[in-house]
Amino acid sequence: MSTIDQLNDNVSYMDDFQPLNSDEINTIKKAQDIMRALDSIACTACHYCTPGCPQQIPIPEIFEAMNRKLLFHDDEAALKRYHQKTNGKSKAKDCIACGQCKFAFRSILPS
Repeated sequence: MSTIDQLNDNVSYMDDFQPLNSDEINTIKKAQDIMRALDSIACTACHYCTPGCPQQIPIPEIFEAMNRKLLFHDDEAALKRYHQKTNGKSKAKDCIACGQCKFAFRSILPS
């Protein structure tokens, strides 16, 4: 949220708030357990890590390609996705390990 209108819109969804029932809570817990067990890179593609990257690497898109490999064990499809997402852009090999992506993400976290 970056404006008062966005804040008000988001808060308005709580006007008719109904807590989850026990079946819904159990379903969410099962889904969480399944997701924790997955071998994948936890990335929501928020792009907080990309603005400070001196190499302009499309980090979330690369993570997406890697997750396809990890989750579906389809190296060919993952490589195809990697090439699609990095076409004309920097590649993972171009990373200089400056740590700017970590710094950018940490700067948005509350103190």
